[in-house]
Amino acid sequence: MQYSRSWRLLHWLIALCVIALVPVGLLIEARTEANLWDRTTDILYGLHKTLGFSVLVLMLLRIGCKLWLQAPAYPDTLSRRQILAAKSLHHLFYVLLILVPLLGWAGVTAFPALMIIPGVELPPMPGIPRDPVLAERLFGVHGAFALLLALLALGHIVAALWHRFVLHDEVFQRMGFRHLSDKEHKS
Repeated sequence: MQYSRSWRLLHWLIALCVIALVPVGLLIEARTEANLWDRTTDILYGLHKTLGFSVLVLMLLRIGCKLWLQAPAYPDTLSRRQILAAKSLHHLFYVLLILVPLLGWAGVTAFPALMIIPGVELPPMPGIPRDPVLAERLFGVHGAFALLLALLALGHIVAALWHRFVLHDEVFQRMGFRHLSDKEHKS
């Protein structure tokens, strides 16, 4: 059994955003440390803020899916411990995929640096004062949690590929790749 199309679409849109956000964030950090403040840095910041805010909005939609749609059952080949580990990891993903963008948004509100492109700004986060010291702290926590999220995502990818190519169970197909296994079984 697979997740619904809307759930799978949200999964892959969020995954693509995160895959783009991590290297852009690391590049921004490197340019900031090198004191490179130019048009490229501005574009990278704008892209990072746009994708980060998009992840926040997409995650709210995904939580709606989780509340209204039932997730498919795990394959019978998984132990209770494996299912508990998978569910725990997914809950941690949900927390981080909400918390990391919120911390970034709070940071750019406190700095303030809400502009995405000239003439387009994120709305300021309510209740966050303009305070560069607070902004630095928020950006530090944002970065640490973003790296944790990246490491967990890498582990998630490795685990998915392990299920697909080593265990050959149905875990990988739950998120939209059933057609791959169907073609292989026919040949």
